[in-house]
Amino acid sequence: MTVTLGTPGRIMPPASKAVEFAQQAEADGFDAVWWPCHLMGWLPDSVWNEEFTPLAETQASPHVYFDPLTMMGAAGAATERLRVGVCVTDVIRRHPAMLAQQALTVDHLAGGRAILGLGSGERMNVAPYGIEWRKPVSRLAEGIDVIRTLWESEGKPVDFHGDFFSLEGGVLGLEPYEGTPPPIWLAAHGPRMLDLCGRRADGWIPTNVTPEEYAAKLAGIRESAEGAGRDPDAITPSMLAYVLCAPDEETLERLCENPMTRLLFAAVSVSPETYARYGTTAPFEGGSGFHSYVPALVSREEALRVASHIPNGIVKDSTLHGTPEQIADRIRAFADAGLRDVILWNITAFADPKLAGYSFRAMKRVKELLASVEAR
Repeated sequence: MTVTLGTPGRIMPPASKAVEFAQQAEADGFDAVWWPCHLMGWLPDSVWNEEFTPLAETQASPHVYFDPLTMMGAAGAATERLRVGVCVTDVIRRHPAMLAQQALTVDHLAGGRAILGLGSGERMNVAPYGIEWRKPVSRLAEGIDVIRTLWESEGKPVDFHGDFFSLEGGVLGLEPYEGTPPPIWLAAHGPRMLDLCGRRADGWIPTNVTPEEYAAKLAGIRESAEGAGRDPDAITPSMLAYVLCAPDEETLERLCENPMTRLLFAAVSVSPETYARYGTTAPFEGGSGFHSYVPALVSREEALRVASHIPNGIVKDSTLHGTPEQIADRIRAFADAGLRDVILWNITAFADPKLAGYSFRAMKRVKELLASVEAR
């Protein structure tokens, strides 16, 4: 089975260009286009200026994002083969009943090519907006049950009584496209999320893992699937892979040293042992800023402090990087660990906009190199 390749969708106006980008991705042979679900971006306003990135000259804010489900529908209606996905949204900001309807609507527009990516949520997209943040994993598990209950209801009223959601005669009359709802893929890393993925999801989208970690976690997902009486091979093992394209090692080191690159990884889960191995410590108490980092509130001094805790080694551990040949070799290592799909998120231009053209050519070359990759 070949490894399928996804690419990120355009996240900012004009919307017509985002649709054209998806059409071009299809023409270039990519298999899917994905949108993030953000109200707030990863990069602090305090360092979004020409001192740190030339991108600030043409883009006033680092927090410009289209709504992903809307763009999925638009791109899906304008393409013929390309899958459209969100990586990922949550049931904290979006009530699962509304999300169930939205996902079916997108799938009808896309002719059955939508993927609903879900995660436990990020504080930056929740807390600043006055939304309750409580037991995100339990809430997600219950939200998936609500979504699937409505998808399977055949338009009949349903009751559901949980800790987070309650339905009393709730109805979703919109039927799944051709009788099959869109697959749910989970951004899962910890034990509870991995178990949930095996029991209730159709795909897995981790980030920031080594091939060895990938194989071990995938084995756990498959074990949970078997325990739930499900076919473990029916769960698509994917990965959201941040990519730094560099023609040589000197350029790669420069890209990794850039504060804008390092701050993209401020909220990833990195073990204390990994920080120690590179002679540093976690920038946040508890090791990860995933549940504590709010970029819009971060001062310039705090942003630079956080960036100083993330050395080049951690950036490299968290990315596919180097020449097209090196990147393709790394993907092959993940394929050997069980990978069947990868979302190639090119972040090269955040560090050096002058390399944008090179990086897009490099990504096409990666696709060519992987045309014959076989996944286990």
